[in-house]
Amino acid sequence: MEFIVSEEDIPKLIKAGKIAAQVRREGAKMLHKKGTSLLKAMDYCESRIIELGGGIAWAQYAINEVAAHGCPTDNNTDTTKAGQLIKIDIGVHIDGLIADNAMTIEVGAPEGGFGGKYKDLITASQNALREAIKLVKPGVTLSELGKAQAQEAEKLGLTTIKNLCGHTLAPNTVHAGISIPSYDTKDKTQLKEGMQIAIEPFVTDGDGFVKGSSESTIFMIKGSISTRSPYAKKVIKFTKNLNGLPFTTRWLTREFKETPTRLALKELSKSPKFESYPPLIESSKGMVAQFEHSMIITKDGPLVYTRHEDDSW
Repeated sequence: MEFIVSEEDIPKLIKAGKIAAQVRREGAKMLHKKGTSLLKAMDYCESRIIELGGGIAWAQYAINEVAAHGCPTDNNTDTTKAGQLIKIDIGVHIDGLIADNAMTIEVGAPEGGFGGKYKDLITASQNALREAIKLVKPGVTLSELGKAQAQEAEKLGLTTIKNLCGHTLAPNTVHAGISIPSYDTKDKTQLKEGMQIAIEPFVTDGDGFVKGSSESTIFMIKGSISTRSPYAKKVIKFTKNLNGLPFTTRWLTREFKETPTRLALKELSKSPKFESYPPLIESSKGMVAQFEHSMIITKDGPLVYTRHEDDSW
């Protein structure tokens, strides 16, 4: 069933969006500095969400040709290196109502990370998001939104990633059934008043497709899972209050230690209600930039609730 935002939902979404935008900006500032621990940066983002009064939906990063789904394990010792292109993706919820937003910076580059070697990639993704948002209103088709994004990438000799899309949102549901493409799919599905959507153009200098890569550190449990494994039972109980939102490996290892966590995940992976999300890498190893905002569709256009005062997109 399609989710339509109610008047009572709007203040919660605005609060979630304000927190998400603030944490996104603070996290990006940390990652912009060479030598920043990825683990400490993501731990900071998660704790900051709670400090500001939100619920953690996720705090993720992706580097260079990896487009999405990076989350550090507890033994991760990686630090930021000059010239890396880093995406930071922050999700916050208030009573399950989600704010999803992302941005990209180049480590050590001028203009807060926007003015370095990958300036065109960053600019194209910003422009693609901005131009798509300008079109958002009831009756606009998904193909129109996709075409606007692709055109902005092509102006700078780049392309959008075809198999990564924006999406509708719903309570405790990150992808709520409708995909928002970043190219002209000819899909005539129309936006409706009250829909909650996230637009997120991924722009690349590669072929424009992603594929799964290394081992996942991000998971979701959708529905009830029956198991005899005592380790799996503990993880199910531990994650129950997430109501289907994502969780990451280090949450489990901090609670249950390494070996029980590994055994639990192995057992849970047998269930179709257990989902894992490996890092997604651009198929030709092209570099990837991403910008994202969440919005509510009103009769007058988009109510973008994840925009920070320093955002120009």
